[in-house]
Amino acid sequence: MHERRQQLIDAAVRVFAERGFRGATTREIAETAGVTEAVIFQHFADKDSLYAAILEQKCRDDEARQWLAAMQAAAAGGDAEGVLRRLFEGILDHHDRDPHVLRLMIYSALEQHPLAQRMQAQGMRLYHFLERFIVDGQRAGRFRPAPPGVLVRAVLAVPIYYVMQRRLFGTPWPAASPEDLIDSGVQFVLAGLACSKEAS
Repeated sequence: MHERRQQLIDAAVRVFAERGFRGATTREIAETAGVTEAVIFQHFADKDSLYAAILEQKCRDDEARQWLAAMQAAAAGGDAEGVLRRLFEGILDHHDRDPHVLRLMIYSALEQHPLAQRMQAQGMRLYHFLERFIVDGQRAGRFRPAPPGVLVRAVLAVPIYYVMQRRLFGTPWPAASPEDLIDSGVQFVLAGLACSKEAS
């Protein structure tokens, strides 16, 4: 019973990531899972229920909680480079483990599906952590004075754009390995955050 339900969820993830909620049909999901539509309705009342099960599973990501806890521990120890390194590693690892999640998030936002707010709430926890991290660094004189909301977006832009290039755009730019992105990207962001000598 549990295996069949998970099989349907896995198939639905692939179809929703390709078609969006509105474009996906239970018939296509059934074909992808290798079952009949009747099997889907034995486990889920409708397409909304299946979509809700997917988002519920994405929002229960224990590895994401452990990732945030590791960043919080680095921040508590005053290790700014460690925070950023774990941030970059976590974003890249998450999208490698779950290559469909980016498309699901984009489709759910574009379609303004009400269940998308649950996925956005998970992202807000990361945003609020980074905002506190930056404000604390500014108060300690380590980070430049600037609106924290701008700096959070700048920090996130480097790893997230890299993921978007790999997962969505496929732009034929010169290759950049994940290791190079983490090593050079973290140093680039640290330098951007650092309070200049002139300002101190």
